[in-house]
Amino acid sequence: MRRLKSKKFTLLLFLPLVLLVTIGLAVPNITLGVQPITSGSCELKSPVGWATITLHWSKSGGLIQRWTLTGASVVFSNDVSGLVNFTARIEILGYRSLGDAYPTLDVVRATFSTNSGISAGAVYQLTLNASPTYIVSPFLNSPEPEIVNAEGTVTGGTTLCPGRISITSEGIGIGSASYSPLPVGVPQINVTINNTGNPELRDYVVNFTVSPSCILNLSKVYVTDSSGKQLYFWAFNDSANGKIWFWVNYTVPANSVREIIIHLNGTGTSQYFDPNRIFWNFTGNLGLSEMTLHQIGVNLSRISALGYTGYVIDTYANLDIPNSYHPGPMFLGFYRYRRGIYYLYGIGINYWISFSTLSYSYQLGSVTLAGTNPSQLSLWSYSVVNDNIPLSSSGLYSVAFNNLTKNIGIYLNGTFLDSTKVRGTLIPPILGQYNANSGSHYYWIGVRPFASSPPRVSLPATCSAPSSGAYTFTLYFRP
Repeated sequence: MRRLKSKKFTLLLFLPLVLLVTIGLAVPNITLGVQPITSGSCELKSPVGWATITLHWSKSGGLIQRWTLTGASVVFSNDVSGLVNFTARIEILGYRSLGDAYPTLDVVRATFSTNSGISAGAVYQLTLNASPTYIVSPFLNSPEPEIVNAEGTVTGGTTLCPGRISITSEGIGIGSASYSPLPVGVPQINVTINNTGNPELRDYVVNFTVSPSCILNLSKVYVTDSSGKQLYFWAFNDSANGKIWFWVNYTVPANSVREIIIHLNGTGTSQYFDPNRIFWNFTGNLGLSEMTLHQIGVNLSRISALGYTGYVIDTYANLDIPNSYHPGPMFLGFYRYRRGIYYLYGIGINYWISFSTLSYSYQLGSVTLAGTNPSQLSLWSYSVVNDNIPLSSSGLYSVAFNNLTKNIGIYLNGTFLDSTKVRGTLIPPILGQYNANSGSHYYWIGVRPFASSPPRVSLPATCSAPSSGAYTFTLYFRP
């Protein structure tokens, strides 16, 4: 009898618990019809795919310059209506004074907000919380300031989620300039060309390099201007130096900032992929044995007709470097007239860069330079300019001849090495080989126009091949 009472008591205790659980289930039943916030049209994601930021600098001085960060602007990839808030954190490394043993790391905060929405491709000014100043003097080992990292957030755009209970969702994204590889679905690379203060450059050749991590299949690439017009271009994969070189034929409007676009997902190699439509002269597979000169066929009358002040020789060369007593491979480009004698000015490539002069006693109009024996010329004198930069025998050499400033500059794999001033007027470019063991092989040679004040070309930092001074970069956003 006592045991039976105990069971009844237990049953009475259990009944209220069952009732409580049943009542509790009624609340989730109301929300089961609401679409989860992470699916469908209510998926929580960034309102924009990417934002490209450009830093603006004020520069003063000569050999020792002062660079002050004066502003920044941003371009967004998508249209967004309503409220938008954007914040970027930018880390800049630079030298504050000539006496600094190490560079200073500055963190600059850039912000933008609007209640009226944004338009894709429009330029919006950013508000900076700091304007650091840096000393720049490559001659005194104070390089240009460097962007070492950039990240940020963006919020905006509203979506009304369907369901029994209405929920309004706002997009949010976390952005970084260091995402590698790029997020899936990024279809293009925007290249900014700043030609402010310069006249129109007709049929100009825009030259820049891109990181191979940004272009997985070069055969699918094509290039357009911002309106979608296809442009002639040529690209060279310099795998040894981790760069893809681009040359694009583009007429740059006067006093302008424009974009050309590298499209990454074409259906095959574009018909506009044509070096002969880019360079004034393009020659492949040229070999020079010792003691020979070769003149490249270029009509220099096009320089003045198009408003250019000179030309650039670009070539990927495998050079036979002789001993240090002979200049070996050489580029020639300037002459001056004095008492019936022409003087050729050139650059001899040895283990280091040398700038030299040659006296040439033949009338240029009465002799063919191609195949001329350099021993007929007077002594080639040269001096070592920089013994801290030993050259590789293989690489991409660019030699710029400026008829306005009478200046010759040389670059190796995109890095400026040195320059010299000369007196004289341009003649068509010449390549030569003086006293080498077996000669020099030029896989290809291209000659393109040179503007005395070339436009500034910049790419997103994620796609820029290693170089200094990349002050336009892109934050790619992920939810």
